[in-house]
Order: sequence, then C-alpha cells, then structure tokens
Amino acid sequence: MTVGKVRPGTSAFRGVLWEATALVAAAMVFGFAYTAVTAKGLFARSGTAAKPAAPRVISYEEAKALYDRGGILFVDARPPFDFGLGHIKGAINLPLKDFSEAGQILELMQKDQPLVTYCDGEDCNSSVMLAAKLDSSGYKNVRVFFGGWKEWSARHQAVE
Repeated sequence: MTVGKVRPGTSAFRGVLWEATALVAAAMVFGFAYTAVTAKGLFARSGTAAKPAAPRVISYEEAKALYDRGGILFVDARPPFDFGLGHIKGAINLPLKDFSEAGQILELMQKDQPLVTYCDGEDCNSSVMLAAKLDSSGYKNVRVFFGGWKEWSARHQAVE
C-alpha cells in the first residue's frame, strides 16, 4: 500500500473532505445533544432563584470583632491533631477531609448560624474549600478567616 499526497480536485481529496465534514458535523450534533440533556452551555436553564453568594473572606480585624461580639461559631478545618495542639477558643473541629462523615457535627449547626471557617493561614486553602462545602450544603452565613490559626495565635488572642 502506497501512501501518497491527496491532491485537490481528485476524487480521493473529495472523499477525505467529505469524511472530515461528516466527522465535524457528527461531533457538533453529539455536543449539542449532550449540552441539551445536561442543561449546560447554550441550553443552561436560567431559573428565577438567585445563586447564593460565595463565602466572603474576612480580615483578622473582622474575625476579631465577630469573635468579641459573640454568637458566631468558628470552625477549624485542620486535621484533629493540629486542632488538638491549639485552636481558637470555642472553635469546633470539622476537618475538610471528614466533611462527608460529619453528620453529627453538622446537625449541631443551624443553617442560618454565622460561621467562620479557618485553617493554618494563607498557606492553607482548607478553610475556603470547607466554607464552599458548607455554603453548598445550605449554610447561609459562612465567612472565611484566611489568616487562620497562624495570624490569630501570633496576635495572642484567645486560644485553647
């Protein structure tokens, strides 16, 4: 079998061009069908319900003011070992990796209760991811203290 160049104007070129056009058309049909079935892309349903806002990142000053005011629950996203070494006084431990098995802890928290998630600090994103999971689980008032444990303890605030 000899592989040669396909020249425009030849019947071989027309065959290759027809096959390429058929493949592109089939891919477009399947792509549109997929987005229609999954309600994505052009076929996304725009409901009247407003999408909840993403959890807000707060500064140390805001976290301290909320803590001093009371009525807010600090949620430590770090592993239990780190939580045991020290945490914001009154905080509960809800490690990000254990979120799916945290039924008892989540039952203690009211959906409209103000929550502040935190972890080690700026090098740790667990607090952000935990806040997003809480938000998507229906918790309405979630904030993220991105400075976390490092900033809180460095400023000699209430710890356990």
